[in-house]
Amino acid sequence: MLGVTPLLELSEVTRTVKLPDDQDLHILTGVSLSVHPGDHVGIIGRSGTGKSTLLNLLGLLDRPTTGTLRWAEHDVRRLSQRVAARIRGRDVGFVFQQFNLLPGRTALENVAAPLMYATGKEFWNRNRLAARMLERVGLGERLNSMPEKLSGGEQQRVAIARALVRGPKVVLADEPTGALDVETGTSVMNLLDGVTHETGAALITITHDINIAQMARRRFRLTGGRLVALREDGE
Repeated sequence: MLGVTPLLELSEVTRTVKLPDDQDLHILTGVSLSVHPGDHVGIIGRSGTGKSTLLNLLGLLDRPTTGTLRWAEHDVRRLSQRVAARIRGRDVGFVFQQFNLLPGRTALENVAAPLMYATGKEFWNRNRLAARMLERVGLGERLNSMPEKLSGGEQQRVAIARALVRGPKVVLADEPTGALDVETGTSVMNLLDGVTHETGAALITITHDINIAQMARRRFRLTGGRLVALREDGE
């Protein structure tokens, strides 16, 4: 069952940027969305519809132009950069299409990397926590493997383990299967959905693939700068 209090709550959020010719580009024109613990939201949209802009807002990398975006009890527009960075590092996990693994570092070292910014037991136990998370995603035998020795699906599993190692409250997946074949992508999404469901984290998947979006429990299309709920048939 979803939590009662939303982790993320957007109300008529807009994002406008100034173009070089001093004209305004209205990317998001009124996005409203509530995301609870344990939720899985799929957002589909074509290139240029504002998916990356929305992801940046959800991940506290940017702020709305107007409207309200609340992260737990925080009004994001009132957060200092320092506090936003602290929340992002502690409570938000990112999974990208390009796995963004550190070259020359083992799977274990890649997953332990976010814990270098932790404190106390989390910092001192970083390798143990990283190994446990890699085992959870089925890579317990590949701890010392370099990224180039792993398949695409295995690299994405490492990226998922890295995103989850700090126990985030929200996981943002940006085209997480875009670099994978259909079968591997479906397997990776099932894994991501399963692990976040077990930990109680909310999962927000942003994709252009309707089949991936349909794996979410709630589905939306980003169009005209707004979110429109999808029916079961994807329309």
